[in-house]
Amino acid sequence: MKTNIAIAISLAVLLVAGVGMAQTQLVRAQIPFEFKAAGKVFPAGEYSFNYDIAKLFVSVQGTSKGSAALVPIITMLAGATHTTPKDAHVVFDKIGNDHYLSEIWISGMDGMDLLSTKEKHEHEIVNVPR
Repeated sequence: MKTNIAIAISLAVLLVAGVGMAQTQLVRAQIPFEFKAAGKVFPAGEYSFNYDIAKLFVSVQGTSKGSAALVPIITMLAGATHTTPKDAHVVFDKIGNDHYLSEIWISGMDGMDLLSTKEKHEHEIVNVPR
């Protein structure tokens, strides 16, 4: 009986630890231009991108007051099909002079699609230092 309880407690601890790790990761990047996400305009600067796979959103947090938003994850993108699946970076869709937060890629994981742009656009990639 004591062995079963000890095993159950050990499994519960591992499960909680694993869920915590799977739900939230942090990517920090210096974004050199103004960008748009979740209907807001963000100035150039340093940003943290936290994501929660269970809740299917990415939170964007800048250093200036009011520079925060929640951006829904549209779908996950297979890392194997991406040109640099092992590198962490943030992708923006550039339409004219405007930049829109589009994808987040974290080293060793699949990417997150945050925007599906039908308009003609270019990708501008901001690499995240290791």
